[in-house]
Amino acid sequence: MKKNVFFAAVALVALAGCTNDDFVGENGNTPIDPPTTGEIAFGLGISGSTRADVYGNEAATLLGNNFYVTGTKGTEAATSPTPTLVFDNYLVHYGINTAGTTTSNTANWEYVGVTPGSGDYVNYVKLATTAQVQSIKYWDYSVDQYDFLAFSTGTMKAVSGSSTASDEIGVTAMKYGANLASSGVAYTFDIPSADAIKNVYISDITEVTKTNYGKEVQLRFKNLGSKVRIALYETVPGYSVKDVKFYAVDGTNTDLGTANTTATLISADANGIPTKGKIDVYFPNVGNDNQSKTDYDKAAANVTVATGTGSAVKAPTFDNLDKFVGKELHEEDATQYLGRTLPTATFAGSAVTGYYKTVFPVSNSSALTLRVDYTLVSTDGSGETINVYGAKAVVPATYTKWLPNYAYTYIFKISDNSNGWTSTAITDPAGLFPITFDAVVAEATDATGEQKTVTTVATPSITTYQQNHDITKDEYSIATGKDIYVQVMENSTATPSLVTTLSASNALLYAVSDANATEAKVMDALVKRTTAIDADNVTGRNSITLTKNANIDATVTTIVNGADDKPITVTAGAAAKITISNLTAGTYAFVYDYTSGAKTTVNEYQPIAVTTGSAIGTGSNYASITTTTLDGVSTLTGANETVDNACIYFSKTTNRTGTTTYSYVSVAGKATLPAGLLKVTKTSLTTNVEGTTAAVAGTFYFDTYITNNGKYAVKVIKIVA
Repeated sequence: MKKNVFFAAVALVALAGCTNDDFVGENGNTPIDPPTTGEIAFGLGISGSTRADVYGNEAATLLGNNFYVTGTKGTEAATSPTPTLVFDNYLVHYGINTAGTTTSNTANWEYVGVTPGSGDYVNYVKLATTAQVQSIKYWDYSVDQYDFLAFSTGTMKAVSGSSTASDEIGVTAMKYGANLASSGVAYTFDIPSADAIKNVYISDITEVTKTNYGKEVQLRFKNLGSKVRIALYETVPGYSVKDVKFYAVDGTNTDLGTANTTATLISADANGIPTKGKIDVYFPNVGNDNQSKTDYDKAAANVTVATGTGSAVKAPTFDNLDKFVGKELHEEDATQYLGRTLPTATFAGSAVTGYYKTVFPVSNSSALTLRVDYTLVSTDGSGETINVYGAKAVVPATYTKWLPNYAYTYIFKISDNSNGWTSTAITDPAGLFPITFDAVVAEATDATGEQKTVTTVATPSITTYQQNHDITKDEYSIATGKDIYVQVMENSTATPSLVTTLSASNALLYAVSDANATEAKVMDALVKRTTAIDADNVTGRNSITLTKNANIDATVTTIVNGADDKPITVTAGAAAKITISNLTAGTYAFVYDYTSGAKTTVNEYQPIAVTTGSAIGTGSNYASITTTTLDGVSTLTGANETVDNACIYFSKTTNRTGTTTYSYVSVAGKATLPAGLLKVTKTSLTTNVEGTTAAVAGTFYFDTYITNNGKYAVKVIKIVA
């Protein structure tokens, strides 16, 4: 069994230098408690750092050896930080082996005497609005707290306001105190390209209380850009997948066959994904009243896209696929096949960059579509191939907001269902099982909860999400205590009839009897069942049983525990919650029934092979008709009889000795029949109970089931303890 087992890399770049807790320098004149004080110094040492943290020279290099800092002191107000300005947009410079050369430099970072806009710092505009020179600062023990915020333009020049060249970042002075209340803009960047944003680093507000006065101010920076990568793998039984090609537009089947090898995601936003523009940095929750909130003192970003050519792209590209694997069994001798498990997923781009593409953060997210062609190659050695065109997966907008310093990995699984076409000439996909994609979205930073979603695409798409979902396993865990949320989308737009009308009657949760059931098997059970169309529980013609489970609520307005434990607000009816604590371990299926009007049902009769004298077992009740009954049926006389799907047909042959032989005639795919056949209505057959009767000679036996024209979307969900 091929499993979904990939974890997104952590993209946080936290910067640190050496830590020195010793005080160096003279006491100031401010009243102090305890009776020691000294100069305020900066360092980038981080205790309990994550695996993505970098330190010392490496950290300084990322920052271009410079950062701006604003610092205040006092007591926090209800909705704003401390009010009294201490550091007015000071430029702090890193010098190798300079620690201890001045009393204000204990970790190679110096601010005294640094002069923005001139000399060695000519590439850094002066941002201070009050300070004429950068002078030494001392700790003031008469106040409760200091607050610091900082940013760096890395190796890019920092210019005032707007950038006019590709190597410049436009900046504005950092505000402080009450100006940061109510999510007021703290400062603004004007960034010329997505490549330039790699150089921009920002910090959250760093609080320093009295117990840490006299120590270096430990600042932690994070990159302002977001990182995105995509990968695909396949789990198609009996086939390998090669020659994957991507579409740059979310078109219709009229453009089938126009895909190319450059991996692409398509944005549903009419303006596309920004590639340059202004980014306002703000702090959504500051001050005493907001300390309990998960984003307290955390920086956030709002993007204003530039206008004109080159300011946005509708379909960001990720280069060609890489990391192919070899043949599995008896395919043609080639290596250009998709990975067959999530650990061997085939990524787009270069391994040197971890396959990531740096992009602007996106404040107002839109759905993302993957649309592909690919070729199935049989593993039986026959050389058979099937071309699939225009298969599509849609990741809903709920999970496509790109936050600064997060990494997003979208992994698409090609399984045994598809919504593509097998010919560029076919315009109606009716009758094709939808090809299922699993789109795994993982975002990672130094967060309390990572966000991962799994999307199946079958028109409509179904996306499932559980905080702390371990995507190294194709399962959801009861032990996490986190509920599972489900969203439905038809295409890149949240269609009201499919999304906002979720209710107990069309959003259903079933326990599935087959632990290895796929979406296709569940779909088959729904369409071809031995139970009544209106029964709560379903037993399929394939013997899979679906037992209705009531632990689903489609009235929720909040998806709790998103990234960084931030709740995600949704419109009532746009998402359904599966209560994890009420489930036991097992295999479940979320079924979205989007049938228009009442379902049309047809009773089907399938002949079964039996052995005379053996009990008949079909998994359900069965029907029978004897040759004695057939003796009394008249033959059809018309030269060209129209097939009646409410009937079954037999041929009748009499040899020279007068012996009569009857044979069942399949009418599958036929519109007309020749004369001379026998016609019997299905309802006239005798109904029998499974296992109660032994087969006898001279009798035909039929398995019975119901087919319906219902439209269903299915997502299999595996639950573990």
